[in-house]
Amino acid sequence: MKSTPRLKLLVGGWHLLKQVMAFGNPTAGGFRTMAEALWAVGNLNKYLKGEYGIEMAVSGHWWHELSVPDDTPMVGYSSQWNNPRAISLNQWMDGVGKSHYAPIGRIIPPGFGLPGSDEGAFINPNPVRRHLAHDMLVYSFAVSDLVRTEGVGEGHVIFWTGPDGLRWKRLVDGQDVLLGHELNPQLEEWGLIVNGVGNAVKEAREAGHDNIRLEIEGKSAGDPCYLDVFTDTTLEIRGIKQINAIVKAPVAEWQGEFCHSRGGGQRFVKALQQAIDAMVFGGRIHFNSGGLASRSFTDMLSVSGGTLASLFQQYVDNDFLPGQGVPEWLDDQRATLELGVEWSAMTGQPFEVEFDARFCRESDTIGALKRSAEWTIEVFNRAAAREDLNPGQAAEEYGS
Repeated sequence: MKSTPRLKLLVGGWHLLKQVMAFGNPTAGGFRTMAEALWAVGNLNKYLKGEYGIEMAVSGHWWHELSVPDDTPMVGYSSQWNNPRAISLNQWMDGVGKSHYAPIGRIIPPGFGLPGSDEGAFINPNPVRRHLAHDMLVYSFAVSDLVRTEGVGEGHVIFWTGPDGLRWKRLVDGQDVLLGHELNPQLEEWGLIVNGVGNAVKEAREAGHDNIRLEIEGKSAGDPCYLDVFTDTTLEIRGIKQINAIVKAPVAEWQGEFCHSRGGGQRFVKALQQAIDAMVFGGRIHFNSGGLASRSFTDMLSVSGGTLASLFQQYVDNDFLPGQGVPEWLDDQRATLELGVEWSAMTGQPFEVEFDARFCRESDTIGALKRSAEWTIEVFNRAAAREDLNPGQAAEEYGS
């Protein structure tokens, strides 16, 4: 028997903050502090809840949007890394409890912006920094438990690969690397990531944090500064299954990112269907819009003998909001939401989409979020009202 499809919304805290872009150019929009951003999204939620019965949660990276407490015992830790614009966990929870702030949607160990982080977290050549990555992930699960216990959000933990991909210094130093579906799992970086994440999850579960959901957000097409060892959806799924084998529980789940899957030449609705079929999808995606590359990473990874890493085009992270972009992008987004409706109806679980309000494009960040949220809700509800949708139909129909 099918359930009524349900939709949830999440926005990334990092992109709510005002930034300074390349060459010192200020951005069009964004907030000065996380407290201001959470208050503004909280006010938007009053409208969304009244109009649609839905609200928007917010994610936060440690040190950048969410402060790590001074007395936290960690190896290689410095409270001086906390951004002065960040908010403390207690202040955020208190604001949610008073209905001022948006709920805590995600806890994210950082993969960028700290001293030495250009060399990665779990792949960092410095064992002290690898230990810190381990500690931060374990700590995140403890905080995730607290967030749910206090009723101020879901606080699921995200591990996004960030600079934890192929070591960029390989290419800088003239060492090209053959990549492939059977070659990537043999890389040193792959082993460090899979074992590092798996062992941190095991320790968290042994400490009693066994209600764990870890969203693995691979960047299959990379960013301008790195290339992910989980270089397509097939490899993302394989890495997730290896982590779960280490943990001996289905803890890690696939949270693909729309614009990165497309940057690797795969339409996102197809990637989502692949994760569903592999039984590693838990209901959450990153939904920012973006273009489709002309060359398929999956095809390159399937070449006998592998393809050199230097031939993989690195993707500029556009992060257009859902509902923004050219018709082909939006067709993929609509098909993805239809598939989300199918999945939610079959499983009885909500389908959650995360998006970022890229600060450099919108002077009115909240206005842009409102328009994007309403576009997403409208498309989802229209699909939910269809009586002819069947499992897998959205992915089959798209592009046919």
